[in-house]
Amino acid sequence: MAAPLELRNSASGKILPSVGPFLIGGVFAFGALQGLASGADGGHVMWIALLAAACLGLGVFIARGAFDTSVKVTLDSQGFRDSRAGDVLVPWSKVKSVRLAAGGKGAAMLNFELTEEPPDAIRYSSANAFGLIGRNTVHMEISSLDVRGEDLVDAVKTFAPHVVVRR
Repeated sequence: MAAPLELRNSASGKILPSVGPFLIGGVFAFGALQGLASGADGGHVMWIALLAAACLGLGVFIARGAFDTSVKVTLDSQGFRDSRAGDVLVPWSKVKSVRLAAGGKGAAMLNFELTEEPPDAIRYSSANAFGLIGRNTVHMEISSLDVRGEDLVDAVKTFAPHVVVRR
């Protein structure tokens, strides 16, 4: 019996996406300071400063995940569990197939086709927003985890050899 596979957040998968909001927030903050220095209307400067604060706040919100070391996804001989999407165990007996959805440079999502509708805790979770599209599909975002998509598919093959891997 294989040991359970526990996946955590990837530091680079969380910090790198936060760079954009930080840069945009910095540009807005610089614009607000320039507006203050040139004596622009206070109302317009306030809106620019609020946009800067919102962008910087979004950057902090995204980057904080890099420091979260808790287990996000667990795969074992019983099934899989995603703490970001309801934290409900989905037994392998209910999984028909798995597909690695590629986007950009690599895999961003693992799609599990189930034999029945997923539990409501998974189906209506914010992490499975795409779950309302495919009624019997659980979408697991993996681009922010510390594993490659192919390694995750190999783990599924190990734990549940009956599951069909679709490309």
